[in-house]
Amino acid sequence: MDSLLNSCVDTCGSMCAVSADDSRGYEVACYSAGSTSADVSTDSMNTTSLPDKIESLLSDLMSRAETGSFEVLNYVLAVLAFLAATALALGFAYSTRYGKRKRQSVLNDPVNEFMGSGMLSMINLDQLKGIGRWDDRLTQLLKRWGDFVAMGNHPLYIILLSLMLVVCCSSGLARLEVETDSLKLWVTEGSTVFQERTRFNEMLGPVDRLERLVLVAKDGGAVTRPSYLKEAIRLQQVVANEVTSNSVMLSEICVKDAENSPCQVNAVTQYFQNNMEHFEVYETYGLVGKHLTNCANAPERADAAVCSELQAQLNASGSSLPTSMSDCPCVSSFGMPMSELQEYLGGFTLDDNSIDTSTYLEQATTLFSTAMVMNHQDETKNADAIAWERSFIARMEEEAKDNALYDIYYAAETSADDEFAAASNLDIVFKAGTAAFLFMFVYVVIGLNHWKVDRRFFHSSKIGVGFMGVSCILMAVGGTLGILAWTGAKLQIVTLVVLPLVTLAIGTGNIFLILHAVDLKQEELKMEQRSLFVGLEDNDFGIHEITCVLLCEAVGHIGPSMILTAMCECCIVAFAAYSAMPAAQWLAGSLVLGLAASFTLQMTLLLAIVALDKRRELSGTYDVICCKRASFARRPCLSEDETTTTTQNSSFPGSAFSMPDLNLMKRCVTGYVHVLLKKVSKVLVLLVFGACSLVAIVAIETMDRGLSPTSFIPTDSYLHSYYRAVDENDLSRKEFPVYFVVEAGYGNNRENFNDLANDAATQSKFCSSKEICDDLSIPNILNALAAHGDRNVVYFKDDVVGSWLDDFWGFVKPDSECCRVDPKNDYAYSPLRPEESSAEYILERASVAPSCLNDASDALSVPQESFMSLVSMFSTAATGPLCTYAAGTRYHGQLSIDNGPIPAMSSRATVTMNGTGYGNDVTAFAYKVLSTTEASSTISGSQEGAVTAYSQAQYIAKWISDETGVDVWVYSPAYVYLDQFHSIRRSAYVVVGLGLAVVLVLQCVALGSYGYGIAVTFIAALTVVQVAGLMMPMGVPLNSLSIVSLSIAVTFSVGFSSHFARLFAKARTITDDSGYAPTGDACVKKVLTKLLASWTLGVALSKFVAIAALALVATPVFEPAGNCFFRTLMAAAVCSWLNGAVLLPVVLSVAVDATEGRVRDVKPTNEEGGEYSRESPLSSYHNAPLTK
Repeated sequence: MDSLLNSCVDTCGSMCAVSADDSRGYEVACYSAGSTSADVSTDSMNTTSLPDKIESLLSDLMSRAETGSFEVLNYVLAVLAFLAATALALGFAYSTRYGKRKRQSVLNDPVNEFMGSGMLSMINLDQLKGIGRWDDRLTQLLKRWGDFVAMGNHPLYIILLSLMLVVCCSSGLARLEVETDSLKLWVTEGSTVFQERTRFNEMLGPVDRLERLVLVAKDGGAVTRPSYLKEAIRLQQVVANEVTSNSVMLSEICVKDAENSPCQVNAVTQYFQNNMEHFEVYETYGLVGKHLTNCANAPERADAAVCSELQAQLNASGSSLPTSMSDCPCVSSFGMPMSELQEYLGGFTLDDNSIDTSTYLEQATTLFSTAMVMNHQDETKNADAIAWERSFIARMEEEAKDNALYDIYYAAETSADDEFAAASNLDIVFKAGTAAFLFMFVYVVIGLNHWKVDRRFFHSSKIGVGFMGVSCILMAVGGTLGILAWTGAKLQIVTLVVLPLVTLAIGTGNIFLILHAVDLKQEELKMEQRSLFVGLEDNDFGIHEITCVLLCEAVGHIGPSMILTAMCECCIVAFAAYSAMPAAQWLAGSLVLGLAASFTLQMTLLLAIVALDKRRELSGTYDVICCKRASFARRPCLSEDETTTTTQNSSFPGSAFSMPDLNLMKRCVTGYVHVLLKKVSKVLVLLVFGACSLVAIVAIETMDRGLSPTSFIPTDSYLHSYYRAVDENDLSRKEFPVYFVVEAGYGNNRENFNDLANDAATQSKFCSSKEICDDLSIPNILNALAAHGDRNVVYFKDDVVGSWLDDFWGFVKPDSECCRVDPKNDYAYSPLRPEESSAEYILERASVAPSCLNDASDALSVPQESFMSLVSMFSTAATGPLCTYAAGTRYHGQLSIDNGPIPAMSSRATVTMNGTGYGNDVTAFAYKVLSTTEASSTISGSQEGAVTAYSQAQYIAKWISDETGVDVWVYSPAYVYLDQFHSIRRSAYVVVGLGLAVVLVLQCVALGSYGYGIAVTFIAALTVVQVAGLMMPMGVPLNSLSIVSLSIAVTFSVGFSSHFARLFAKARTITDDSGYAPTGDACVKKVLTKLLASWTLGVALSKFVAIAALALVATPVFEPAGNCFFRTLMAAAVCSWLNGAVLLPVVLSVAVDATEGRVRDVKPTNEEGGEYSRESPLSSYHNAPLTK
């Protein structure tokens, strides 16, 4: 910082008060300047020099910035993988070489070979020995419940009561309100970061509103060509002069130094003062490029070289230079130099940070223009600004359609809120949700029916049940939303979009499982007592009793697994509410309520409907066409002694038993099971899944954190194009302001800072340009950190940090033209005219307005009675050529008086010396730095760099507080969105870990075995790992919503694994005459044959359909969050199916056979190992036949 500076703006004070023609040198007065604090001693006196302290801080920051090393973990994983692969290979070799043939089932006997998997489904596992006390009791209770639901008129009563309850809950939808404040999706009002935001806005005022234009050359050429610069000036003049709302123009709401000053608009065209007349003068004489280059190299100076050349050409042509550009100025129309080219130009690749000016001017294909508009804490005062911004958007939309030179992108401060409100339109959500439910209904109807269109199709079809099954889920969703609406809470768009479809994805599978269980029990009953179905169409009593039997046995068969799965799902999703993001909390809470409501309705309303539908089917009435009844040939009823034969003239479905056809799906399942249970297949499955899991773990190590603030805007919004253009072209897009706030009364701070007037001990901690300033003063520390070269450690932009106290001293010095008062107006402040810099004006002003202070020594020791009035003058004075110290727009929003923000610079309030001011106490001030975040992207959602920068800034604030004795807190508008990511990894571990723990406990209790519980939990954990590993390749960073998605992934996995493990455990309870249980392969074959087809078609594919519907619904409503949900949940559905249908059977088979440790002799037994006894469903139900 001891090198030559090109500009004095934002430097350390009075050392830069030189004329515009001088080469401005930086005095040795700041960091590394060698100054000491010999005159003043404080509690934190320098036993260690500033460079040493800063180096120590940088070392700490570097260690914090370094991501954790996973080398040891990867080494351990590699060793474990090698050992596992070796053990697997040795086991395979041993089994192949020495293992005997497994026992063959009698079902494989050539005589019975034609039965195939059809006979496997006939083995009634429900009649075997229970797997645990909990399972036995629950099975009996559910059988009684199924019997109760199907008995007599109970179905009608249950339907009526269920509908009454649904109507009561759903009536709350009339009170439904949607949250339109996007901020409330990100942070709770009770959080620390929200309270800091509120406190900052109240004390210092909200950060200015930004209205931005992005102009990209359509031909890909440089935007610094004269025709393109001229068009850019025209567009900005349209914004300034032609965009109006209720007669309000930009000049009435913008940030500016004084009432009649131009607005603060940052753009490279300010080298021409955004003045078309100025530009056309340069254009006429071919000096546009030369003036642009000169100003880019020295933006704070007048362009004397071009001015001389221009004057010569004007003299030759007999013309004159306009008075407003007499010295060919480079400074902007509002008096500030445009020195940050990377903020005004872009559109080319930035290879390093040392690109010279000529590169910017020659290669820039994008021009940025940013207008600053006043922002108020009181939203009602922003009404004019919001109305103007909407007019600005509408006008730019028109300009973008017809512009021949530029692709125009635009955004205003209100854009995000307006677009979010548009996405929250209930009509859009309702239409999209309705379309998704209809889509799912079509799938359910197709999946439930065997589409062989003949005269009996409507007799056995399940169209009505399918419709009512989907309607049950719709009722559950409506009831859930209604209950939430009854509480008075505003529902969030994420909940409205995601809740119905996730509930649909999880709940639809139960429809298939229940109906499959009923069909399975009917098939078993036909095998055992075929006579029950003879002449049944005229036997109402028999129809009712058989329906009771079927529902009793079906609910006992599948109900325990459904209850266990539902409990796991609700608990797992409930833990996702641990997240700090309100959107995720509301989504998790509503999902728990929705899943519970869906399961409750399915076990009541849906079962009642299934009972009625089964009665309809048994009576021969058509589905949908309820008024028509199937015609059957009459047949005599059989006696109980004729249960093994049937008459030949019956045409009633089910009246005569025949072996089920081996349809295509059953053939596929049989072939799949045959291939899966081969030894080579098992080895390959274990190797492939193990390798994939290891790769997923490595991918998780590099997972980024973040969620784009634009995640909840409609897909067709203009903001997507704008942010994409910014991401692709803006070289400074990853910068955001950070404020280190010193607040009176915060921590151990004093009640006000009025002693800054003359207390050297206090002043020393907040200044940097005087000998009294501590080396470890706050501005010195921040300047030292900003000067540090490695941005990936400090995350500060290399720039000078403004110190308001140093500039205040320069402002009040008598030898400065900044502070003068008018004795004729009660010594009120005499403002400078920023456009004036002539000697005549200086003499005239000095003759009528004396300096605020008489003696230069008074600057460091301002009289207490003058301090507040001088601070008020300083805070609203305009900067200009004669005064570079004034706060003006430079310290706008960084000073607070009486716990409130300084009035706008354009305020007409009069400030008099030693009299009126803006208040009585200086209560807060802030030091502003720019934080740089190289590893962040608006479009992708990754905010890893911004999150790390946030963490570093918090640590720096704590370090400053400890070292200086002044308690400091740090704030940035971006922190509201970043706070949740600070501990997002820990949240993910907690949520997933607790979810898996609940799965383990519930599964162990329900299945009566630690082994099965561990197996189900292992598969669920593996699913989470695989999905998390796929998130980075899919472009989904880690955030609260993705944690909810990971929780849903666990529920997907448990949904199948729980059913499979229970039936597997049931199969293992069979023993032969020697006491041996069946082999693992035999149990896997039985369970997969019984479960895989219905689970794949009914559960897995229904999830794919629901998630596809989510993509169709969510993406038009909000993006990219909708895409993130779609990708993550689709990956979860795929991984859970593969792990459940491929890996879990292999793991259980291998584990069972390996733990038994013996080879059994081949015996002519059935597949389960000998004789077993099982009673018919009928006898277990009533212990008596139903036939009269």
